[in-house]
Amino acid sequence: MAADQQVGPREEYQSLRQELLESKRYVFERPLLIAAAGIAALGAFRETQAAPVPLIIAGLLLFNLWFTVNRLQSASRIVAYIQLALEPQPHAHWRGWETSLRAYRKWMKRSDADPIISRDLDKDAVPDALMYYPAIYQLHVGIALLAVVVSGSVLVRTPSPVTIACSGGTLVLVAWFAFHAVRHRPGCMRSLIERNRVIWRQVLQELSANPAAGAVG
Repeated sequence: MAADQQVGPREEYQSLRQELLESKRYVFERPLLIAAAGIAALGAFRETQAAPVPLIIAGLLLFNLWFTVNRLQSASRIVAYIQLALEPQPHAHWRGWETSLRAYRKWMKRSDADPIISRDLDKDAVPDALMYYPAIYQLHVGIALLAVVVSGSVLVRTPSPVTIACSGGTLVLVAWFAFHAVRHRPGCMRSLIERNRVIWRQVLQELSANPAAGAVG
């Protein structure tokens, strides 16, 4: 690779910022697409044919909640890395995202990782970051409740083995969704960036002290 084509901190910073923007776009678009597709499907089918629609919506919501949480965790990891490794006064010599991320994953497998995070987490510095998450979260909850109402309405109006099965499946998926929604409620997600700052500080310090620890192989 030519010298002028090599990736440096500036290029990595721009790339990670772009990834953050793309991640936010997907987080906003997907639940809206699920809601729009569900409404369109309910309007296109008769009641008996529409019975599986709430079940499908509930399944998609469950998957999309997992996807959203995964994206937020990834975004928080990137934000904390940018703050510590790429912005002014870095805590460690720059080694690149992939090398640093590999060291991050290895550090997280340490038996003392959670105690160190709990010890060093600055609760007073927890930011009001990811402020779009509460709105996305509430949208997911609203769609899930709507799926239950529609499913129950179809069951009451046209009871049959199909509508009973679909209604039961919808309730099971929404209950599973509710379990994960409680685990990943906005209040539990607020500290993601600060938590990742603690982890990255440890990882970057270890990489700086022992450069061979981040070597691939």
